[in-house]
Amino acid sequence: MNQISSEQWQQLGRDSFDARLIAIIRRNHPEQAAKMDFAAVVGAFHRQAAKALRYGLTDEHSAATYVYTSWLLGEEFDSRIPAVAQILNDKRMKAIDKAKALSNFSRLVFRTLSGAANEAPRSAA
Repeated sequence: MNQISSEQWQQLGRDSFDARLIAIIRRNHPEQAAKMDFAAVVGAFHRQAAKALRYGLTDEHSAATYVYTSWLLGEEFDSRIPAVAQILNDKRMKAIDKAKALSNFSRLVFRTLSGAANEAPRSAA
């Protein structure tokens, strides 16, 4: 009988995580996703998932929130945005709270950008 090693189980889980996250991105951002090189995306996801672990985001939901946020805001968002860096580096915060904060921050950024894009240009009077 064949046995699957713990490393093989771990890889199966990682492959599933990557596939589900890429499917979410393709579904929600079809134009941008069409331009993506699959191998490059998987590599970026692995780098970001490793960063998520360093911030204590060890469950799948929290890690996925981090990886997705990095896709939306850029790979270095965690060090480029001081408020986000402060949250992620807070050892007292639980992973779920950090993930909520990331999600809320992303929504705020895009809601603000959307509102700014919809505002009529102001005349200089």
